[in-house]
Amino acid sequence: FFSDRVSRSHTMAPYSPKDPEEEQAWETLRESIREAAARGDTTFNISQNPVIVQLPEDIKMMKKSLKTLHADNNYALAKLPPSLGELTSLTWLNVSYNQLTSLPGEIGRLTHLQRLHCNNNLLTALPLEIWNLKQLEELQADTNKLKAIPTGVLEMSKLTKLYINNNPLIKPEDVTQNLEDIVPKPPPVGDCSLTRLRFTECFVHLSFHKLCDNPDVPVVHYLADVKSLDLMKTTLLEKYGVSS
Repeated sequence: FFSDRVSRSHTMAPYSPKDPEEEQAWETLRESIREAAARGDTTFNISQNPVIVQLPEDIKMMKKSLKTLHADNNYALAKLPPSLGELTSLTWLNVSYNQLTSLPGEIGRLTHLQRLHCNNNLLTALPLEIWNLKQLEELQADTNKLKAIPTGVLEMSKLTKLYINNNPLIKPEDVTQNLEDIVPKPPPVGDCSLTRLRFTECFVHLSFHKLCDNPDVPVVHYLADVKSLDLMKTTLLEKYGVSS
């Protein structure tokens, strides 16, 4: 099992542009967000910006109206703000072709999301909080660094399109007794309401499933104790006919 100290509530440090060119692009983007929010725009496009490294927290100003956010093909974009989770009316989020190494756990608050495009990034894992995206129909995660998909994907009853090609996914023949050597380590902090706590000791289980015509998709399960681990194995066997 994995063992980590409990991580408690934290806030992202305010981001400041690193050079004049980025600062100008940053302020222009912030002004565009304010104007779009004032108009009540339902679609917003932040694409093909070569200098923006992080989206501004101001994006939350559009939470009342925004349904589609395109933030793709930004060749320096490496981080999304936690305030992204306040855009609870979003049905389509496109953050493909960036330099993202992770997605914020707050993405789990986007409960109306139907399409999530995060392909062609540097993602090593998807946030565990995606279990809450019950309306998701399409997940594009091609061309990243994913080894497995979090257990929440099994509960996405509306998911019909899953694209995970060109990832170093674990294969059944790769599995050994020491799963912690090959599966992604769970993030120490998750989006757990106000407390933002994740358990300190983590047992891991790996199962393989056919998902949206993709055979042997590796699904990783993180459990708080041995009892939870045994229950997960029983559930997988009864619900999916999977024993390992």
